Amino acid sequence: MPNFEIRNIDAVRGTQKFYKLIKDGTCQMDEFENDMEAEYKSELRTIYAYMDQVANLRPLPKTRFHFYNKDKGGYREFEFKSKHLRVYGIAINEGKLIILGGTKSNQKNDTTTFRRIKKEYIDSIKG
Repeated sequence: MPNFEIRNIDAVRGTQKFYKLIKDGTCQMDEFENDMEAEYKSELRTIYAYMDQVANLRPLPKTRFHFYNKDKGGYREFEFKSKHLRVYGIAINEGKLIILGGTKSNQKNDTTTFRRIKKEYIDSIKG
């Protein structure tokens, strides 16, 4: 079974806390950022600005941030969106947990990976 930990995302400040998930010493979101093409860096900054707004309890349009309709596995899933980028996470008691970042062109595979990692994390905290 993988080892998980959560770390605060320092770039996001507000009433609500944002965390990133670390799986076996690797953060999928950090990997996504490090491997990102330069043309998408400004879009990622925009997504962090959206996170800041959500952390400060400001509403965003559904085209930029939305919860999925169903609780899957007891944790509500959400997605931040820009023109080409997607960031996936779940709502936890402590705030919001970012699990994975991806591109619109790879969205189907990314959502499958996101849900697999989410399930592994939930199974690990259930004991």
